[in-house]
Amino acid sequence: QFLLGESDVGQNRAEASQRALAELNPRVAVAAHTGELSEAFLASFQVVVLTESPLEEQLCVGDFCHAQGICFIVADTKGLAGQLFCDFGERFIVDDPAEGDPERAAVQHISQGNPGVVTCMGTEENRTNLFCDGDLVTFSGVEGMTELNDQDPIPVRVLDGFRLEIGDTSSFSPYRRGGLVSQVRLPEVHSYEPLRQALEEPKIQVANPEELPRSRSLHAAFRALHAFRREQGHLPRPRAPADAERVLELARSLGAMHGPLDEDVVRAFASVSAGDLCPMAAVVGAVAAQEVLK
Repeated sequence: QFLLGESDVGQNRAEASQRALAELNPRVAVAAHTGELSEAFLASFQVVVLTESPLEEQLCVGDFCHAQGICFIVADTKGLAGQLFCDFGERFIVDDPAEGDPERAAVQHISQGNPGVVTCMGTEENRTNLFCDGDLVTFSGVEGMTELNDQDPIPVRVLDGFRLEIGDTSSFSPYRRGGLVSQVRLPEVHSYEPLRQALEEPKIQVANPEELPRSRSLHAAFRALHAFRREQGHLPRPRAPADAERVLELARSLGAMHGPLDEDVVRAFASVSAGDLCPMAAVVGAVAAQEVLK
């Protein structure tokens, strides 16, 4: 643990960590709470993050936070594996759903017609599709076809790297010169499932389909680890084949829910799950902190 030394052995970890955490930023209030996580205590927060928490506690706290509109995050590492779950409630508004600045382009010409066609300035060397079909855009500084300057955001259809279709402009004044077409990003509303529902109906998505069996296996392994700890009262012992096989048996019982298991992955996970590695904590903790800032 980054913040503790040998002199802290035997002390309450929250209280010992609080002293070092508070020194990192004097403008942030850091308090240690050593009592139970009662509903009255949890109700005072906008975001609750659980780490190293039993599944039963995760489900209980998750249900309460979802019902109260409190953002809820679970973050944990076990050996070389980590997990992160986010529930931001049934109506979470994302003001800027995309990264980077909105696209803009200078206008070269706008035709009168249905649909009207906007030609953007550019050369063959920098020919690129700045916009995508369905993007919303607004216009400013257009001379001649000034009706466009006052329009609400309108969808476009991309014809090529320079031209966009924008709908009916046949009744507008003839275009003369100038203007800027700018992408508009409207806020998006997202709905999140509570942890209990997400575990009952797991939806595992990966960028590379080849990673899906491993992701499913780790998902089942984390569930099996909770069951093992409930059953045995401790985590699997390092490199103990009997403990690893028991975790695998428990993971198999979840097989119908999660799909085929990579048994080697589950065994390896169980064998090292009692270890805490600072680099893993740093990575998962940093991602969890970024989710908190959202």
